[in-house]
Amino acid sequence: MSALHLNVRPDGVAVLTFDQPGSKANVLTADLWTEFEAALDSLALRTDVKGLVLASAKPGIFIAGADLNLLANAPGPNDLAVRGFIEQGLRVLAKLEALPFPTCAAIDGAALGGGLEVALACDVRIPGDNPKVRLGLPEVSLGLIPGWGGTQRLPRIVGTERAADMLTTGRPLNAGGAAACGLVSQVTPSAELTEAAAQSTGSPLGSDARARKVGAVQGGGVFSPVRHTGAAAEAVRVMVEGAALPLKQAIAVETEAFLRLAGSDESKRLIAAFFASRKK
Repeated sequence: MSALHLNVRPDGVAVLTFDQPGSKANVLTADLWTEFEAALDSLALRTDVKGLVLASAKPGIFIAGADLNLLANAPGPNDLAVRGFIEQGLRVLAKLEALPFPTCAAIDGAALGGGLEVALACDVRIPGDNPKVRLGLPEVSLGLIPGWGGTQRLPRIVGTERAADMLTTGRPLNAGGAAACGLVSQVTPSAELTEAAAQSTGSPLGSDARARKVGAVQGGGVFSPVRHTGAAAEAVRVMVEGAALPLKQAIAVETEAFLRLAGSDESKRLIAAFFASRKK
């Protein structure tokens, strides 16, 4: 069964809905990335589509994040299978970002880790008023940093000060907090979310956001220094180094740092503890 369902509205806005079969959440597996890429390749060729909305059919969840099984079983850092998985996701998000029409993530639940990174690659993010809306990058709690562009797209949207806090603490924001820092647009009633997202693709908001994301961080990426260790320190280092670079080069810096952490003893220990906590 397909995990993605496409509907093109009469106004030309396509709605691509994530609904992974047999799962309570949408999880970014290699198979889901493959299906997502095929959908984007098809949409890029269509002349009848003028905008794209990403949505979820899972109650209270947009996309929960990456499939951690590959990372849990990695034999060590710089594993080729892990690199392939990360590069696959980066390739798909680059295609999402390069679509010839505006894109919007309609978020009515949790968008964490890789799920938020998918939303960050969209031009606009609009949350519903569902109390389960949470946006965050909790990778540091697993001894990791974001691997699908989160350390680079986030500061280009919210600034380095806010991005550093989110990257080093892993604390998620609710819809109001995300709107207050510019991570998302104004909170919308959940019942009206798809319509609001579709309308946003026809506004100047999307094209303006796209232009801001591709270059270096405005202001040189300066923020108040705070001491961190481990993955948190690496997240800050990568964010600051990448802030001075065009987005494509900045993401390459992130990738190499992620691969050094993934498969490490510390990361595997923390992932194992995470899996154990979910079984209680």
